Amino acid sequence: MKDRLALVGFEWAGPQLRAWAFDNEGEILSSFQVRDEPVSGHADWPGRIRFHLMEWLGAPPGVPVIGCGDVSAALLGAGSPQLIVPLTLTHLANHLGNIGGIHLVPWIGQQNPPDLTCGAETLLLGLGDAIGSVCVAGQHTQHCVAEHGRLTGFSTEITAELRDILLQHGTLSISGPAAQAFDMKVFKDWIERALDTDDTPPVFSVEAAIRQGTLLPENRAAALAGLMIGADVAANYDPGDEVLLVADGPLLEAYGFALDALGAEVVETSAVEALQDGLFEIADLAGLLGGD
Repeated sequence: MKDRLALVGFEWAGPQLRAWAFDNEGEILSSFQVRDEPVSGHADWPGRIRFHLMEWLGAPPGVPVIGCGDVSAALLGAGSPQLIVPLTLTHLANHLGNIGGIHLVPWIGQQNPPDLTCGAETLLLGLGDAIGSVCVAGQHTQHCVAEHGRLTGFSTEITAELRDILLQHGTLSISGPAAQAFDMKVFKDWIERALDTDDTPPVFSVEAAIRQGTLLPENRAAALAGLMIGADVAANYDPGDEVLLVADGPLLEAYGFALDALGAEVVETSAVEALQDGLFEIADLAGLLGGD
């Protein structure tokens, strides 16, 4: 692998750091993933990244390193110019930051209402000339509008994060001996309730249903996830909309069902693959690969 290695790309988001080794053609030679404190908890986060790369590769990379995600927040306080929508995504390559020898993809901002892409910009560029509505589902979900590789607007919803907070603290928190069991029927039922915008249940309805005996305590998480994802989809899309859904794993299935139930026309693609493509494309456009 060492002889073919041309680029290392990584994303550090929340407690997850994942990285990929690319050759000159964008083929992935190797990858790794590790859990660590969020980047804000490390005063010397570049040193922490170099440590993890050394552990993975067995030696310093010796090639350019490009990253995105929470690490790029450092650029906001470093005097870097703020990129604002509407913006052609390929322009990201002209504005890479460099901290501690690590190239960083800048976030894109929006002023009305205030918002930040927080790493989604890299993934969006990896989608190529996407047109129309793009739903990037993750711990934070971005609902974006793209026109031939140009981001014209977006909205960030912290649906999954809010669900986790509600399940850990307060009235809806999971307590007692009952372990949570994911029930797809319960999940879909609460999605469909949330899609009824004329009579959307409040979040407390989950707790009320448990106390009234119509929802099993072990299905609390499934019901809450369905209710919140359904409400997120209903607030951002209409029946008949064409939506490119960018996600992986359970979130791909969850948002895919919600969009189908709404009556949207859905095309699905992998978020991880789009992120990989975006990192490599930005590095190539920025001349980091040493090509023509």
